[in-house]
Amino acid sequence: MIKFAPHRNPILASSSVGLLATLLLSLPLRLQAGEVKTYSNLPRHPLTLRDCIAIALGESPKLEATRFDLLAAGAEIRAAQDLLWPNLKGSATGEMFSGSQTSKFAIVNASTTTGGGIGTSRHVDLAGIGVFDLKLEYPLFKDGSIFGFNDAPPVEIKRAQRDALAWTAHLTREDVIFRLTQVFVDTVSAQNRAEPVDRRVELLQRALDIHKEQQQKGLGLPIDVELATKQLNSAQSLSNALHEQAVAGHLGLAKLLGLSSSAHISIASTLPEPPAPPPAAQLFHTMMAQHPSLKVQLATIQKAKQDYRLENFRLYPSVTAHGSALDVSDFNSDAHLFVAGVTVDIPIWDFGAQLNTMRARRDTYYAEQARLGAVGNDLTSDLAKIYYDIYALSERILTLEVEAGKLDRDLRVAQSQQQQGITEPLTAIDAEVALINKQEELEVDRSRRLLLYAELQKAMGGTWKWIP
Repeated sequence: MIKFAPHRNPILASSSVGLLATLLLSLPLRLQAGEVKTYSNLPRHPLTLRDCIAIALGESPKLEATRFDLLAAGAEIRAAQDLLWPNLKGSATGEMFSGSQTSKFAIVNASTTTGGGIGTSRHVDLAGIGVFDLKLEYPLFKDGSIFGFNDAPPVEIKRAQRDALAWTAHLTREDVIFRLTQVFVDTVSAQNRAEPVDRRVELLQRALDIHKEQQQKGLGLPIDVELATKQLNSAQSLSNALHEQAVAGHLGLAKLLGLSSSAHISIASTLPEPPAPPPAAQLFHTMMAQHPSLKVQLATIQKAKQDYRLENFRLYPSVTAHGSALDVSDFNSDAHLFVAGVTVDIPIWDFGAQLNTMRARRDTYYAEQARLGAVGNDLTSDLAKIYYDIYALSERILTLEVEAGKLDRDLRVAQSQQQQGITEPLTAIDAEVALINKQEELEVDRSRRLLLYAELQKAMGGTWKWIP
């Protein structure tokens, strides 16, 4: 599988971008639009996150559409270049006709002949002719093109659009990775929390039975039974929601992997460990030099610049060489006509329409240049926010781990005291439910922290890799 690598040249050299497009176009175009894709060579072992990403990158409709977009963009570049070269057209016409001339002169001539004047018959019973025509047009200077040999604005506009698509492919790839990571982490987290959540329902059911028994013996209050019933109902609802989340996650993974909804997917039950937070200064400098969003904006600036140049050149005269060859034959005799010339079109006065169009393209060019700084500001803001979220969530996880350790100690003490007959069963049940609740909260935050690292990779546009 071909992976997108960040561009190392901040000036967007056309040769490197062309190489990127060539690599993308060399990927197999497996399917036509509208076909359903299925991936049949799944590994026999439970799928890890890396396995799912590798499969999804080959089956993603987004990346498939990007490859076709690059094909279309390459064809548009060639079409724009071809329009600057000589254009030769040929035609051949065969005609059979009979009758008289239909011009006004022919009618006057006929009436003169009838009145005694001298005239010549212009009537044809049946005749045939062949007409062969060749036309050549060559734009010598038009829209900034000089004989078609220079980098004219029409071609550069299409090339800038292709470059923007090539860099957008990086962002599309990272979006596919992030979406799959999100579904995978949520699904595995739901699977791993299902057993403790079911255990909580079982414990709350036992607690409700004990409260009912105590009420029947006059040792408990009705409010205790009512509260225990509400807790049990809430726990059952959460358990059902968690199981449905796991089912939805499997269906979502099947779709992202190009499988049918009925396909059975076995995924690993262990989530990857979060990486150490990378140095922020290093990420910042890498991002500002290589981020695909900045490269896309640079390509947009280049397109706006060429639009401005194109409209500016349209204020200049254009020069076109043209020629034609005409041959008319009736198979007994023929006539030839050859024409060659140069046409100069000079814009003299259009009430300022073209001049104002040029000014509009110039202002758009300046706006896109200013927008480059806004893109950099947005990237910096996103990076700072993700770092803060990672820190805040890591601190919360640390606090929850300490609290979970204390609750685990309380549970062990309560179970020991219950075995010795010192405390009643409800104390141990409440201690175990409290521990499960804290562990549930801890697992949710741990999965959220993994997603924050996945979001950091997406925000970096692939210039920093946690999951390759």
